[in-house]
Amino acid sequence: MGKFLKLVGEIKTWGCLSFTGALCIYTLIDTFWGDGTIACATVYQLLALCGIITVLQYIFFSGQVLKKPSYYVRMALFCVPAFVVCGAFAWAFGWFPMENLGAWGLFVLIFFVIFAVFCLGFEIYFRILGKKYDAALGRIQQAGARMGSGKAD
Repeated sequence: MGKFLKLVGEIKTWGCLSFTGALCIYTLIDTFWGDGTIACATVYQLLALCGIITVLQYIFFSGQVLKKPSYYVRMALFCVPAFVVCGAFAWAFGWFPMENLGAWGLFVLIFFVIFAVFCLGFEIYFRILGKKYDAALGRIQQAGARMGSGKAD
């Protein structure tokens, strides 16, 4: 039961982050190229899209399904189904004129720019987090070394 609750918590957190990000991106794009409103149907579409993307995130990044690949391999592998799912949603729900190659080109460009920004953001986040953990480990090791030598703080 504990593992199940942990899984639900992780997926809920990832889903909330994904959905919030998707709504922010959509509203930003719609502010410049749309009418500045968001329909309830679009919110539901983004919620379903983010649900699928969250499952993909779990598969590729939780370490529970794919255990061996490096982070960069996981990112490359994740990009393909994420793009296919986003493209399928765009096509199925007519997010832009399907016959307009320029609109598809812009969609592809936006997807890969956002994907690259997210990758860069996670890379920076994990580097900062790694430095914090390294510093904490160093402090613990120093404290252990002082205790082992009989010196007190």
